[in-house]
Order: sequence, then structure tokens, then C-alpha cells
Amino acid sequence: MKNIFKFFAAAVISSIIFASCTKCSTCSYSYKFVGKDSSRSYPEQCGNKKELDNYRQMVNADASADNGATVTCTEK
Repeated sequence: MKNIFKFFAAAVISSIIFASCTKCSTCSYSYKFVGKDSSRSYPEQCGNKKELDNYRQMVNADASADNGATVTCTEK
């Protein structure tokens, strides 16, 4: 009985330690084009922290091509 408890305890602890939190984020940016306000929205991206950081970097890189663009990201 002790061995079964140790096995389940080890399984629970290892699943907590190695589980990565999955979050979702949606980004967009707004900019002026020929004097008019414009915006570009990106589809929702879900993943771990590294994947979401890469997603935000991509949006920021796209926005940097439009001078004065403002990036907005919301997490769920």
C-alpha cells in the first residue's frame, strides 16, 4: 500500500513540475495611413510563455514597419 501511495505522489508531483501553463493571447496594432486611422488584428494564439513571447515579437516587428504604430495584446 505504501508503494502505491509513493507512486501516485510521485506522478502528481512530476505532472505539476513538468506541466506548462497554456495561455491565449490576441494582438493588434493601430497606425495612421495617409492621415486615416487603420488597424491590423492577428488571430488568437495559444501556447506556453515562449510561444506567446514569439507571437508578440512577430506583431511588434510587423508594427515597427508602420511608424508610430501602437501594439495592444490581451491575454485570456
